[in-house]
Amino acid sequence: MIETVLFDCWGTLLQAPNLMRRGASVELFYRSLTANGCDIDLDAFRDAYIVKARRQHEEAREDFRELDYMRRIDSTLRAIGFQHPERASLVRRAWTDYLAEWPKQSSFYEETPMLLDSIKGRYKLGLVTNFPDGPTAREVFTKFGFDVVFDSRVISGEVGFRKPNRIIFERALGELGSAPASAVMVGDTFDADIAGARAMGMRTIFIDSDGSQAENYALPDAVIRSIGEALRLL
Repeated sequence: MIETVLFDCWGTLLQAPNLMRRGASVELFYRSLTANGCDIDLDAFRDAYIVKARRQHEEAREDFRELDYMRRIDSTLRAIGFQHPERASLVRRAWTDYLAEWPKQSSFYEETPMLLDSIKGRYKLGLVTNFPDGPTAREVFTKFGFDVVFDSRVISGEVGFRKPNRIIFERALGELGSAPASAVMVGDTFDADIAGARAMGMRTIFIDSDGSQAENYALPDAVIRSIGEALRLL
């Protein structure tokens, strides 16, 4: 019997399309850097950034430890030969400017409020998100009332590891006093949300909004196109 529901955040309950599209972060970093005096070429910065990002992900593949974005930006600048006595400050500013966009640009999916209103009080509710900065994520949670709705809110940036590392799920289930067998995970990222939760012994609901991931349909217990469809399954 299901008594606990864990949700992913962005891409599941909240949307931020301009921030989540491919290449958005590097464009925002570049915009901040150049606005604050960095004379760098966009194409050179983007190409070097992609190389550094891939390397970081490869280094973290074994345990899915959290990624250090400021180190990534700094190593990108060094790779393109940018030298400046205030480089560390410029990197910090770029990261801060980027994070500031998340509370501004995040919004509910249209069906999210109705879903949460319908299940609040019926289940123990947890939020488990891969987001690199805890204070920013918690600012967003407060903005959307998640502090009231969710009894557990676990952020990878605070834990030090990202889904699908089991520590994320263990933290949430422990805070809720729940066993994996009595919990279901709802999310839109197959490897992080679905494979990670299934490895824990949880049931899963996979959101495939455009129907493009049919090759992954065998593992989740259910597949839906939007968060509102989860209500008929819970």
